[in-house]
Amino acid sequence: MEVIMSIRILHVFGTLNRGGAETLVMNIYRNIDREKIQFDFVVHHKEEGAYEEEVRKLGGKIFRIPNYKGTNHFAYKKAWDDLLKSHPEYRIVHCHKESIVALVMDACKKNKRIGLAHSHNTQNIPGFKGKIMDMLNKNVDNKASYRFACSKDAGEWMFGPGSDFKVLNNGIELEKFAFNPEVREKIRKKLNFGDKKVLGHIARFNKQKNHSFLIDIFNDLLKEDNSYLLVMAGLGELKADIEKKVKDLGIEENVRFLGSIGYVNELLQAIDIFILPSLYEGLAVSTIEAQAAGLKCLLADTIDKNSKITDLVEFIPIDEGTGPWLRAILATGAYERKDTRKEIKEAGFDIKETANWLSNFYLHL
Repeated sequence: MEVIMSIRILHVFGTLNRGGAETLVMNIYRNIDREKIQFDFVVHHKEEGAYEEEVRKLGGKIFRIPNYKGTNHFAYKKAWDDLLKSHPEYRIVHCHKESIVALVMDACKKNKRIGLAHSHNTQNIPGFKGKIMDMLNKNVDNKASYRFACSKDAGEWMFGPGSDFKVLNNGIELEKFAFNPEVREKIRKKLNFGDKKVLGHIARFNKQKNHSFLIDIFNDLLKEDNSYLLVMAGLGELKADIEKKVKDLGIEENVRFLGSIGYVNELLQAIDIFILPSLYEGLAVSTIEAQAAGLKCLLADTIDKNSKITDLVEFIPIDEGTGPWLRAILATGAYERKDTRKEIKEAGFDIKETANWLSNFYLHL
């Protein structure tokens, strides 16, 4: 009997926590034929990520290399050379970490590997550090063997207007997110929401996601109507700062920090409005998931407009203070949750289609 060896794809991330890009790749991983294709991962932090246990159960391996800090530039490049030289089985390296994508593509070229650069954002982190990252990634378009992006805007930001890249849709498991009133009741009871009107936010606690402004919005909202609850799921370096701000404002009773959770699909059933006031954003997986759950979505006008797949999405100005957000929240009365699966599938965001396309792409390289 002929034994078919699976090919192994090396995916590159900062961590394997429940961020949008990580969630997309895990969704793909669950839906590929793992007898033909296996995923392994490079991460840049010592701490165990939320998805690492599942990766190992699915047959994947995880490698750790030190985070890039600029001061360790040559040591970082050497770490990649050493990894690729000691693991010739990785013909394909798929990088999702925008800040160091050019360095990874350099390592692929030097070690004769196929380097895939994948843009999940529309700009880098603000400030001096972001400018350094932009400078490092200046010629990534020429360095990558192939280029992917979550949207046209994300692709043009990383690779330049008119460059050759493939938009790979952030597909989701549609059935998991379809609205279910019984699940809504169960989770609202479990989390003790009572009859509160619940705003939901699912994102990493970092500067990009603009949590401080979200708390400003919510604090002003409570002055108008105290019957609201804000629920935030996620981890990140700014979580402690946001917890302190909530405490200092004296609004702890109306704010919940859930941390990293494995039941996002059920949480979306239980909340009433999804809110995402990011400073910048590609086509966020969370916005697709929220629409699949039939949720009204209030998104910053800085977020990729292709995020609007259904009429449930409204874009709100980010630079006009809290007023426009308050008006949009207060204007959202009770509404009937609708089944959006057909719309989202027709728009190309079914994970089965995404996984099938990417599998065929890998197998034919």
